[in-house]
Amino acid sequence: MKRLLCIMLAILLAVAALAGCSKKEENESSSPSSLSPAPEPEASGPYQVGLVQYTDYAPYDEARTAFLSRLEEWGYGDSRMQVDYQKADGDSAKLEEICKSFVDEEKEVVVAISAPAAEAAKKACEGTETKVVFLGVSDPKESLGIEDDVNPEGNITGVADLITARQALDLAVQVDSSIKTVGILYDSNCPFGTGYVDALKAACAELEIAVVEGNPAGKDQVAEAMKELCGQVDAVFSPMDSTVSAAAQEAAKAAREAGKPWYAASEDAVAAGALASINIDYTDAGNKAADMAVQLVSGKTVEELAVYAYLNGRVSVNQETMDALALHFPEEVLEEANYIKAQKSEET
Repeated sequence: MKRLLCIMLAILLAVAALAGCSKKEENESSSPSSLSPAPEPEASGPYQVGLVQYTDYAPYDEARTAFLSRLEEWGYGDSRMQVDYQKADGDSAKLEEICKSFVDEEKEVVVAISAPAAEAAKKACEGTETKVVFLGVSDPKESLGIEDDVNPEGNITGVADLITARQALDLAVQVDSSIKTVGILYDSNCPFGTGYVDALKAACAELEIAVVEGNPAGKDQVAEAMKELCGQVDAVFSPMDSTVSAAAQEAAKAAREAGKPWYAASEDAVAAGALASINIDYTDAGNKAADMAVQLVSGKTVEELAVYAYLNGRVSVNQETMDALALHFPEEVLEEANYIKAQKSEET
């Protein structure tokens, strides 16, 4: 009897150990290091990936850096995947040339950062074997014609930005319920923020809030445009905008001197002195794009990789600006907020 009990105990311990291993594997399944390794490249050489960015812009630079780092986490260094990074410097013709060259060179995947890059990559890769992964696109259906984001048709999928205009306006009204007029500071020629501007105008119309636009045509006009807006409105908003970003410190200084809050769509503006932003985590977006690229070269089809869209943005706050303007955010917002330390101006 005693021997039988010992045998039963040994069996129970073995089962428990197996269950523990199974649970551990389940919990770690989303980590690149714990997933099944992708197949090795064929003898002809490593996988070839084209990486294209429309122009320098802090959030997209962050995403690109994260993308490359994530590939290293997967074990896809140069020996397994060669990434050809090219930047179009805001030139649409150059962008088209880059994407066409990627197709001519028979890249397995083109990763396109920003809507203009994604549109150019989609056009160049249509009818070819080259797959496209996008990030930095607010409306894939409108921009890229993706009707089914769960099982994308064609050869393109990716990571969609979040249009945060309504969330930003709701936050501003929570902070100051007396807002009657808002300003939108953006370069109308910058292709990044169109969806945000349209969404903000629609949200303001619903709340019967008047809108005044400030459209600097270059970074040298941004601070003056901010100053003019602040003389007419109760708060200022900006979409993703590389022109405004290039003069964000000067714009933030003008807003603070006027005593007006500036709500941006990216954290770089908050670091420069804007009051707050609601945005996605571009490091996370870059990671997700890398995950998709690895899965595609490993044999997954585009149709198997649903477009990833963020449901909620994260609030980032400049504590110094908040204190200077004597504004008070809801406690539940402050508890979850990402606090951004202000950059030192070049003058100091």
